[in-house]
Amino acid sequence: MRPLGLPADRPSPLVEILLGLLLLGALTLLFLPAYAYLALTFVTLVAVRHGLREGLAAAVLAWGLHLALALGRPRGPGAAILRAPDTYVALCLLLTAGVAFGAIGLAHRRALHALRDRVNELELELADQGVRLLVAIEEKEELEQRLAQDRSSGPRP
Repeated sequence: MRPLGLPADRPSPLVEILLGLLLLGALTLLFLPAYAYLALTFVTLVAVRHGLREGLAAAVLAWGLHLALALGRPRGPGAAILRAPDTYVALCLLLTAGVAFGAIGLAHRRALHALRDRVNELELELADQGVRLLVAIEEKEELEQRLAQDRSSGPRP
């Protein structure tokens, strides 16, 4: 069984994170100034969808991608990016988003799991009540038949 009742047709969080990083890298090459917003959106989506651990993994990997893209650019900041405070502010922001939205996603999944359990309990209780109702109807019909037989035979002297 998958954790917290994840559907079997849902792809692995790792696959989603890797595909998201590929998309994030492609969008970053097109719109570099918007990297922080794109990365934050990516981390938020992964964290809400999969939980805390996956949100943190997405945050660290998105930050690593940001560093790799900055270091790999020919006329980019190079190693100076490691001394820039913005680099670490972005990491803190991504980690905070991963933790906060991951906790929200995890709480949502736990609540959903509890509701599914409650629905299963209520379905079993409903089935039990249905069986009891059928038994009561059969007993009622038997009593009505006996009463009709007693009335048809007339009063006994």
